Amino acid sequence: MKIGRVFLVFLLMSMPATVAQAQDNLAAQLCIVAENWKTIFQDGGITVYSQRVPVSDVLAFRAAAVLDAPVEQVMEVLRRVEITDEWMPDIRLKYSVEERSDFEAITFSVNEMPWPFADRELVLLNRLRLDRIRKYLVVDVYSIDYGAVPVEKGNVRAHMYCGETKVRPAGEGRTEVDLILFVDPKGFIPAWMVNLFQKKLPYNFLKALERKAATSSYPLRPSFQPVLAELKSLLE
Repeated sequence: MKIGRVFLVFLLMSMPATVAQAQDNLAAQLCIVAENWKTIFQDGGITVYSQRVPVSDVLAFRAAAVLDAPVEQVMEVLRRVEITDEWMPDIRLKYSVEERSDFEAITFSVNEMPWPFADRELVLLNRLRLDRIRKYLVVDVYSIDYGAVPVEKGNVRAHMYCGETKVRPAGEGRTEVDLILFVDPKGFIPAWMVNLFQKKLPYNFLKALERKAATSSYPLRPSFQPVLAELKSLLE
């Protein structure tokens, strides 16, 4: 059954948010406690965790793995919105609504749902940054209100409260990834059903990302090169 995969729409970049949106994201992040993760399962080198948060009956999820793909390709695959439908599970449509730079963008996406559920869509604000303390490249992502993109007829607008994806090189041709997602599909799906199937969401996403990045050969865009070089220097 595919419900667990369809709520994830992942991208790189962002634009400034309103104060209310920023507070919403901050509140969601504060309710996720680093020590509260519970291991759900391990498979294929990927460990998946969950934790309950006080603002929703929907669980937050985390996945950690070392992918057999170079960090340069992981970065490019994630950033290239136009190829999303080549690898991301259950994506029906995805495009950039506004591109600010290689590091900032807003995207709109629609994910297919099995009958009788309506397709889910997301409008996301995202940012790529270098975390010099934790020594990761970090992708921050969360839903925003964006008046230029009304809800499509027949769809349900899901809400990603917060997301964080940390990546860094882990040896020749390998990439360490640590992913946190707290996303509510909204609509009339019981929370227990969402939690049951979303537990496979981060695993399916990372496996698909690994397959695509391991077989791609995109040139790393010039704007990414200095931040990656600085990260590698920090890791030495």
